[in-house]
Amino acid sequence: MFASIGAWLLRNRWPLAIFVAALAVRLHWNLRVHPPADYVYSDMNGYVGRAASLFQDLWGKREYSGFYPWGTHVLMFGIEKVFGKGNLGAVGVAFAIMGAASAMFGMLIARRVTRFPPIGPLVGLILVFDYPMISLGGYFLSETPFGLGLMVGTWALLRVVDRGRPGDAYLAGIAIAFALVMRPQILVSVALLGVLWIFGRKLWPKLGFAMLCRAAVPIVLVLGFSAWRLHYHTGRWGLISENGSFNAVFGRCHVTKIIALPDAPTRSRTVFGPPPLLQLAKRSETAPGEWPQLDPVKGTHFYYFGYIGDAVQHRAYMDECVAEGGLLRQAEYALVHVLMLWRYNVLWPDSGKGQWQGLASKWGTIHSSVFAIPAFLGMLVVFWPRAHPRLALVAVHLWAAFIVAALYFGDVRLRTPYDPLVVLLALEACAMLGAAAVAWRRRNRPRPLGVDVPASPPEPSPPRASP
Repeated sequence: MFASIGAWLLRNRWPLAIFVAALAVRLHWNLRVHPPADYVYSDMNGYVGRAASLFQDLWGKREYSGFYPWGTHVLMFGIEKVFGKGNLGAVGVAFAIMGAASAMFGMLIARRVTRFPPIGPLVGLILVFDYPMISLGGYFLSETPFGLGLMVGTWALLRVVDRGRPGDAYLAGIAIAFALVMRPQILVSVALLGVLWIFGRKLWPKLGFAMLCRAAVPIVLVLGFSAWRLHYHTGRWGLISENGSFNAVFGRCHVTKIIALPDAPTRSRTVFGPPPLLQLAKRSETAPGEWPQLDPVKGTHFYYFGYIGDAVQHRAYMDECVAEGGLLRQAEYALVHVLMLWRYNVLWPDSGKGQWQGLASKWGTIHSSVFAIPAFLGMLVVFWPRAHPRLALVAVHLWAAFIVAALYFGDVRLRTPYDPLVVLLALEACAMLGAAAVAWRRRNRPRPLGVDVPASPPEPSPPRASP
């Protein structure tokens, strides 16, 4: 028994070391340097408030409860239920643990995917100190739990590829279901994975249709519950929440604020504006004339009377923007949004606090200058999955992030949960290019001048038959 435990510890020494190191960094950040309870405003205040409202009326119907995905505030409510109502310190510790686990699972994914053994520990070490992940773990936001679900789901799927065990398929489904109630965009990854599997399923013989069905069970159950919950609060049917069309308005029209004015006593004035587009708008002052710039079709503000999640009014306004701006402008918007995953904005909420702006900006430069381009090269493997089947499964997630950014808007904050996969794709692509360059050089190495190459000895003549 002790021998088997020792063998397991030895085999998993790197993942355990990464988890401990990442946890130490994040606990120090969340308990001493940047306690999340000290930054309860804007989006963070919304999550804290929605969690607190569950203590007051767990089953109360409220239309606004259907606007946001429900996972993050319910998770916070569950933590407070165990450790005490209003104990935001405990929630901060939980977020630190989730962030450390994401770093560890990022390393575990790298170890299963890479063809170069040193890359696994290197990915883990980078993630221990990846400031964007550390920073967002110091705020009550959905990115940290979403990132954990994304990492565990990807790791479990790779275990199915390697071992073909049903338990791993169910675990992958549970993790993806956990992620989708935090941020439904994970469903784009699921859809792309399905397309990739259809065209390349022979590359993953243990990832058969039955395994995918097992993974789908938790996802379908959670989607069913979420649809019922949305209908319970709003009387309308949907999947997770009603903020999808709302966010799409920003992407199609480049407005910086949407203002819903009350049309009934039960409604109040509601205002939202995405920080990355607000920062893009400031380029008219900081970088006048330089591409890209905010390019609104119908002004920077969209006002209407009614519910903030009114999809009918959202779609009508978007149709006007597309008709007036044209498809070429929409294509330019999509390109700018994808670039904004790395550039033209500083990680929010740090961008609003002078104390952290410099560090966030520096790490933004590191990611855009070091990881972005090689990660994109690594993503191209989905078009030739036979070259690296496991890396193709990882690259699907980043393509999903590109699609979501193109349709809505890009943001360093929205990219950060994918950072473990970005780092892996970048390092693996660099290693593959380096190995290819070394192999090419060896094949084409010129012979040194003045050195005679001895000729091969002549082959002996076959013996002649005796007369």
